Amino acid sequence: MKNFLLAILLLASSAAAQTGLLTGRVVGTDGLPIGGANIVLTGTLFGAASNDRGYFEIKDIPLGKYTIQFSAIGYQKKILENYLVNPSNPPLKIVLQQQAVETEQIVVSATKYEQKQENLTVSTSVIQPDFIARKNFTSFDDVLRYVPGVQMTLDQVSIRGSSGYSKGAGTRVLVAIDGVPLYSGDTGDIVWEMIPLADIERVEVIKGPASSLYGSTAIGGVINIITKKSTSSPVTQIMSYAGAYDKSKYDSWNWNSGYRTFYGLGISHSNSLGSFDYTVSVKRLEDSGYRENDFSSRYLSYAKLNFNPDSMNSFSLLVNNLIMNRGNFLYWKDSRNALVPKDEDNGNTIRSNRWFLSLIYNHTFSEKFTTQLKSSYYRTYFEGRGIEITTSTANLFRNELIGNWKTSDDFILTTGGEVSYAYVKSNIFANPNFLSGGAYLQTEYKGIEKLIATAGVRYDYIKLDTLSGANAITPKFGLNYRLKDNLILRASIGTGFRAPTPAEVFTTAGVGGGVNVVQNPDLRSEKSLSFEIGSLIKYSTDLTFDMAFFQTDYENFIEPNLLKTGDIKFINLPKARIQGFELVTDWNLIPQLLTLKAGYDYLWARDLEKQKAMKYRPRNILYTNLRCAPYPFDFGLDFRYWSKVEEIDDLLVEPPLALVVDGNKRVSVYVVDLTAGYNFFISTAPAKIYLNIKNLFNYYYVEFIGNIAPLRNVSLNIDLYF
Repeated sequence: MKNFLLAILLLASSAAAQTGLLTGRVVGTDGLPIGGANIVLTGTLFGAASNDRGYFEIKDIPLGKYTIQFSAIGYQKKILENYLVNPSNPPLKIVLQQQAVETEQIVVSATKYEQKQENLTVSTSVIQPDFIARKNFTSFDDVLRYVPGVQMTLDQVSIRGSSGYSKGAGTRVLVAIDGVPLYSGDTGDIVWEMIPLADIERVEVIKGPASSLYGSTAIGGVINIITKKSTSSPVTQIMSYAGAYDKSKYDSWNWNSGYRTFYGLGISHSNSLGSFDYTVSVKRLEDSGYRENDFSSRYLSYAKLNFNPDSMNSFSLLVNNLIMNRGNFLYWKDSRNALVPKDEDNGNTIRSNRWFLSLIYNHTFSEKFTTQLKSSYYRTYFEGRGIEITTSTANLFRNELIGNWKTSDDFILTTGGEVSYAYVKSNIFANPNFLSGGAYLQTEYKGIEKLIATAGVRYDYIKLDTLSGANAITPKFGLNYRLKDNLILRASIGTGFRAPTPAEVFTTAGVGGGVNVVQNPDLRSEKSLSFEIGSLIKYSTDLTFDMAFFQTDYENFIEPNLLKTGDIKFINLPKARIQGFELVTDWNLIPQLLTLKAGYDYLWARDLEKQKAMKYRPRNILYTNLRCAPYPFDFGLDFRYWSKVEEIDDLLVEPPLALVVDGNKRVSVYVVDLTAGYNFFISTAPAKIYLNIKNLFNYYYVEFIGNIAPLRNVSLNIDLYF
């Protein structure tokens, strides 16, 4: 009997030893865990689903070779062939790539509610977060330099030629975070360094006037930054980068004997606790600058808190703070000292402290009727130190109420109203206050087969301190027609409106380089009339073309003008016109492995009264991106070109003023960037490392006169997720 029992125990022990355990973790290419991923041993009943942190476990698997399939909604399947299961398998580390379905891209900025990108009546570009992560951008304006139809002139953004350069005083492109505008209350400019790059879900770029929905600052378009949702389980991300600028091939340019460096370090944590979830992050970024007196030191804090008490209500609070100290490089000394500022500007610095808070409340009355309340407060303070000290403190309050009513499957009504108020205390803008209010109504109709029609109108009233109040009615109409399954036509026509900012009207100060700005209380609001005709051609599932013809006519276009006295004064150009053509293509040369994205813009922008080109606008712009991503590697090659700018401020560079020596030296631009990345794991924690070489061939060019763009620079960045 004893021998019989012993035999049974040995047999049971032997049988137990004939099974294995399969464990591991499933994450996305962004390093974040994928919950609910399915893990199946094909041809068997063994399987599991990953938990909120991406971990999974399958027990009691008979030893042997299996085919294991990993899948999740929105991701490509991954299959492991002939995987040997034994009693001591190490944890699997699985990375799933997002399924690329461009036609299903959802956009909210064009209509203030979710809509497929291919159903829009206007041209739109969407920037994905992986592009931002692998390029190691340190400021959001650098991201926009790679978007078709968008041009950056130093810190001034322009969509399809809508802006030239006015040193940050005012903008024609509305930049928003989660739909809440981010322009300051005094200059009306955008501080790009304030945008939290690591917390972006996607960026939506609406090309062309959007005043019928967004009001004055959207006369040139909209850039809406959608922030990431918090994770359902705790995830901590550590980000770090370091790099250096190359030296110039001209010895006279090398004002410093060493290599100028830049680096950054940040940490972010995200989690959910029942109906409450949050993301918090802090960063420090340092840049010694490739030019003398062009350093910057930044501390950026960000928090997003969400509360979802039930299915009908949700609250989202966003807090953003930027503390920055930087040098102020405006113009070079001369072309032989291109990296050294003018003597009178050397040593000038700017300190600033900015707070941005927004609260968004969503309430769902029913499946057909929803509302949203957006409130924000933006406080800006800066202090410029040079020959004289300039200061400005601005407080901007804003409230907007939005309602979306889906009366039927064929009809959607969007309506809303907003009011904002700003008051400024400054020794360069006086102490103006600013009040604006607007109300809008937009409809979408789908009752005709294959046709989507939109119509909208907005009323704005703006009162700038002592100036007379300005008001405008801005209607817009659009059509989207699916001629064939692979051919979609669109057209839109509308008006735009923009009021001058306090900085454009009341500034009385020096801006450096011996240039002063004088006020112009007679400055008037500008208006525009624009139209676009475009099409989306889906040649195949792997090749698409998006093209558009566009024209905008401006009346009383606001632009800085250099007087013969050497002063700058903002004036109105009676008539201006911008015409152009855009072609954007996405081509999966080898699906999920090799892709090509390219965008070409032709711009013809001119002052109709003087019959000459408008300043700081190139005629031709081309962007291309070639990416090869055989996991775990990731390679990219970017090429940017724009033709030589035709017109500049001639009085700045020519006698008798000649304030910018050799300022007429400008060329066509050819810039190449190289990216190489590698994805790996530290234990079960995903990580990725990227090497970036920007301006690979060390090409010398200017975006603005007397202002050399960054030299070749090399950086290495690493992201870790725990």
